Amino acid sequence: MLKMTQQLLDLTKEIQLSADAGAWDTVAKLQITRENLIKKIEQLPVPQDEKSSLEIEALIIEIQKTDAAIMPKVIEQMRALTENRKQTNKGKKMTKAYQSTR
Repeated sequence: MLKMTQQLLDLTKEIQLSADAGAWDTVAKLQITRENLIKKIEQLPVPQDEKSSLEIEALIIEIQKTDAAIMPKVIEQMRALTENRKQTNKGKKMTKAYQSTR
């Protein structure tokens, strides 16, 4: 479980780098991989030894911090996509209205 949680942190950092670079297609692909990894981790038994549990807890805290840093960028990207979609729909409506007057 510890190894997979470390992989999850590494993947989360890759997502952050891709988001910082504006590579949203890559972010989407990495996010799918991340979700699959989370599902696998959730199926594993919780380690019983305190050392492993503490290490996993530290990794999870780091993942949460990285997620918190990514979220403003994701929200902004979602807003931009929504605005773009609105503009596209407005343009289509205007074109349709123009064509119906001919």
